[in-house]
Amino acid sequence: MKKYQQLARLPLRPRGSSRDRKIQGLDVIICVILCIYALLIIFPFWNAFVISISTEDAYLHSDLLLWPTQLDLSSYKQVFADKNLWSGFGITMILLIGGTLYQLFFTVITGYALSRHNWTGKNLVMNMILVTMFFGGGMIPYYYLIRDLGMMNTIWVMIIPGAIDTFNMLLMRNYFASLPVEMEESAKIDGANDIIIFVKIFLPLSLPMLATIGLFFAVGNWNSWYNAMLFIPDNRKIWPLQQVLRTMIAKVSSNIENPEAREGYSEGLTMASIFFTIVPMMSFYPFLQRFFVKGIVVGAIKG
Repeated sequence: MKKYQQLARLPLRPRGSSRDRKIQGLDVIICVILCIYALLIIFPFWNAFVISISTEDAYLHSDLLLWPTQLDLSSYKQVFADKNLWSGFGITMILLIGGTLYQLFFTVITGYALSRHNWTGKNLVMNMILVTMFFGGGMIPYYYLIRDLGMMNTIWVMIIPGAIDTFNMLLMRNYFASLPVEMEESAKIDGANDIIIFVKIFLPLSLPMLATIGLFFAVGNWNSWYNAMLFIPDNRKIWPLQQVLRTMIAKVSSNIENPEAREGYSEGLTMASIFFTIVPMMSFYPFLQRFFVKGIVVGAIKG
């Protein structure tokens, strides 16, 4: 009782004290820093967009475009009329849907198998997969392998070699391993086999992780261009969108150095093409962003 009486006699900290003012001042400083940081991130996108809707004369006679002084949408008209970009967009959509499902299938079933504790040789297989994270055969052996498999100048060279991503597979394995073993044991008592347990119990519980690594794969497939550059030099009809854009930007650079060879490409056309490629993924990304932290944290709990 005396203790509570002593506490009651203590003076209360008045509102608006120096401590509150320090906290409020710190909040203001943090908000200002975050706003500056956000502007630094947004400005390059805004500047590129302004260039894409401005005339070439406005771009050449302005040091820094903050607002379109002469509005011109001809760059976007040329982009939407470019058959190569639309062809690349179609190939990229095939990679985005088919490639992502293909990679998800093999990554998930491999992670599930390696999360089980009742089969011989699991550690050997796991170590063999982990080695691929740190060591590779090199570019020349990889090129000869693709050539000997007959995947040169085919769309399969952009899908089949990327069946399993080791990092994403480890996330799935750790997630499956973190789930209670009792669920599997009770399902087996009820007569369920391994496939039913995997499909009806573990997959529904792993939707956050599936969304996380699925988005990783989708972003990778959307930005895919390297294999096309190496292994599809002759068949431009199956170039993905990023490879078409890369070729276009390289052509713009060569035209700047050699004005006589110019064929109508400009910085505005380049920026419009860039927005043509990034807007779909930027529109889709925020809807699955909330799964990122949850999926990665849960998948890294148990190893």
